[in-house]
Amino acid sequence: MKDWAAMLGEDITDDNLELEMNNELENGAYLGNPPKGALKKLIHAAKLNASLKTLGERNQIYILLSEVDKTKEELREHIKNLQTEQASLQSENTCFESENQNLQQKFKVMTELYQENEMKPHRKLRIEENYWLEKEEKFFKVDKKISHATEELEIYRKRAKDLEEELERTIYSYQGQIISHEKRAH
Repeated sequence: MKDWAAMLGEDITDDNLELEMNNELENGAYLGNPPKGALKKLIHAAKLNASLKTLGERNQIYILLSEVDKTKEELREHIKNLQTEQASLQSENTCFESENQNLQQKFKVMTELYQENEMKPHRKLRIEENYWLEKEEKFFKVDKKISHATEELEIYRKRAKDLEEELERTIYSYQGQIISHEKRAH
């Protein structure tokens, strides 16, 4: 078409074609006055067809561009929302981490306190056990002393009894001698 237009001395561009087509439609050039010559009609039809295609394509491109712009704007808003949400989540995460650290420290302190409190009765029990073991040992020693003293007491009683019997025999023997000396003396 450009070659034919060059031969005819016409300049074809999209803007020129659109202007020419609009002018011709407004002036009613095709309504009652068709172009002369088959070649001009063919060229003019081709121009008109190309400009219509170009206009359709332009409209589609404009529609696509507007959709792309809408999508782009929606994505920007979505990105802003996600960034806001990310900042919020990061601040929450920071709060949770600090709370977690506090709770871990409390848990550690509570565990230590629990262990210390648990150890107190064990220590007290050990002290009492040691005390009772010492008392038991003392009682055992005292019991041993008592047992030994009881044995000695029995031995001393036996000796005392033996001495008493011997004393009685001696007294009896002396009384017998005294009686025999008194009889002789008479």
